[in-house]
Amino acid sequence: MSSVVRYLTMNNGLKMPSVGLGTYLLKQDILKQALDYALFLGYRHIDTALSYENEVEIGEVIHERIKAGRLKRNELFVTTKVPSVYLSRESAIRSTELSLENLKLKHVDMLLIHHPWGLVNRGDGTLVPFDSKGEKELCWYNILETWDAFEHVHNRKLTKSIGLSNFNPTQIQRIWDKADVKPANLQLELHAYWQQNVLQKVCREKNIIMTAFAPLGAPFKNDMTDGLPKLLEDPVIIEISDEYGKSPAQILLNFLLQKNIGVLPKSQSIERIRENLEVLDWKITQMDCERIEKLDNTVKYFPFDWAHTHPEYDKNQPF
Repeated sequence: MSSVVRYLTMNNGLKMPSVGLGTYLLKQDILKQALDYALFLGYRHIDTALSYENEVEIGEVIHERIKAGRLKRNELFVTTKVPSVYLSRESAIRSTELSLENLKLKHVDMLLIHHPWGLVNRGDGTLVPFDSKGEKELCWYNILETWDAFEHVHNRKLTKSIGLSNFNPTQIQRIWDKADVKPANLQLELHAYWQQNVLQKVCREKNIIMTAFAPLGAPFKNDMTDGLPKLLEDPVIIEISDEYGKSPAQILLNFLLQKNIGVLPKSQSIERIRENLEVLDWKITQMDCERIEKLDNTVKYFPFDWAHTHPEYDKNQPF
C-alpha cells in the first residue's frame, strides 16, 4: 500500500516532519507525560507558542531525553510563536530569546508570528491584556517591522526558519514583497470542514509549507460551541473510517497529508497520540478524498472574533 509524505520540504531547502504534536492547552505533568510518550513513539515535530505557557515543560522533557542519549537535537523540529503583545521589533526579538530560555535550546526550527492582530504590551509580561469591559486590548503594529525582527533573529541563527500563522493572502503578499528571508510556513485552521483552498493556492505558488492546527476540527471546543457539528462524528467520515478499518481521526489526518499539508493533532491520551502517528503508511483513495472535499466551507471553529475591530482583521479574506 502506498504511503503519504513523512517530511515536507520548505522553500529554504529544510525539511519539516509532516506529523507534529500540538500542545495548545496542555500543561505541567499531563503535557510532560504526553510529550515523553510521543517522542518515544517517534514524533519529531513539536508545536508550541510563548502564549501557551508550556515551553518550560517542553524544554525539560527535551533536555532530559537528550541528556539520557535517547534523542539528538538535530532529529527534532521545534516550532514556537511570538504572541500578539510582542509584535514590535524589539519585543519580537526578546520574545524569541525568552522562548529559547524556556525551551533550553540554542535555536528553534520554526518561528512564527502567532497572529497579525496586535495586543497592547503593558510591559509587565501580560500576554493577553483585557480592558475594563473584559475585551482584549487591541494595538496596531507594523507587521513589516515584526518581520524585520524575524529576519534579525534568523540571521543570528536563533531560528532556522521563519513563518506566519493566521495571516490572510494580502498580508502574506505584503511580507513576501519586502522579505529578504521569505516565509517558509503558514500555520492556520485547516480541516475537512474548512479546507482553505484559496490559501492553499497562495502557498503552492510561493512554495510555502502549510501546517494545519485543529486538523480534527477542535473536538475540545465542541463542549463550548452551541450547535456546531462535530467533524469526528460526520457521517461521511464515519462511513469512510469503517470502510478502511481506521479511526475517523486517522482518515481526517491522512486526507490532509495527501495534500502535502502538515498536521498538528493535539491529545493527552496515550492511545490517540499513538493513533495519530499511524497515518503515514497508507492512503485513502482519490474517490474518498473527493467525498471529503465536498464537506468544505461548513464550519470554522476559530473565527477569532476578539480581533474583528482590528485594522488587520478582514472578514472578507481567509485566514
